[in-house]
Amino acid sequence: MKVSKLVTLKDGREVLVSNLTVENCTLNNTYEYMHNWGHQVRRFILKEFHPKDLRRDKKEFFKKLSDPEVMVLGGFYGQKIIAQASLHTHNSRKKIRHVGGWGIMIHPHFQHQGLGEILLTIIEDIAKKKGLKRLQAKYAEGNRAAEELYLRKMGYDIEGRQKKAFLVDNSTYIDEILIGKLL
Repeated sequence: MKVSKLVTLKDGREVLVSNLTVENCTLNNTYEYMHNWGHQVRRFILKEFHPKDLRRDKKEFFKKLSDPEVMVLGGFYGQKIIAQASLHTHNSRKKIRHVGGWGIMIHPHFQHQGLGEILLTIIEDIAKKKGLKRLQAKYAEGNRAAEELYLRKMGYDIEGRQKKAFLVDNSTYIDEILIGKLL
């Protein structure tokens, strides 16, 4: 499913939301730029985005882009990817083909501008068009922006908690919150 939508953020900046491809991720070191700022938001996501892992991470990401059960969207500001949203489906698994999982990450300079809500709304619309009946995701405990968006604005419910799911700062563990929503 093709996506190409120009959106205006709360501060007036315009972002193009469109499908990510190997081609548009290799232009102008676009993936490398995303990997760099991904390291800045790593506290709230599973992936580390450590500079030493760039080659491995890029290979994994490009593999994900070619997976028919994964749709990856990018938020482009100029030629740079400043946001990423993905929808994972299970078309090949009959018992769970009605369920989709999603994830979102946004460059720190573009957070709190309405982009997360825009991306999640697009993901939900795509999920409905694909016939999905349920969406689910996870977020790190303490991510107040995620709680505000996912639970209060978008109507997701907390469905569980994985205790000590993330190790941060080599000594602190935080829980991962499991959320879901029926479409």
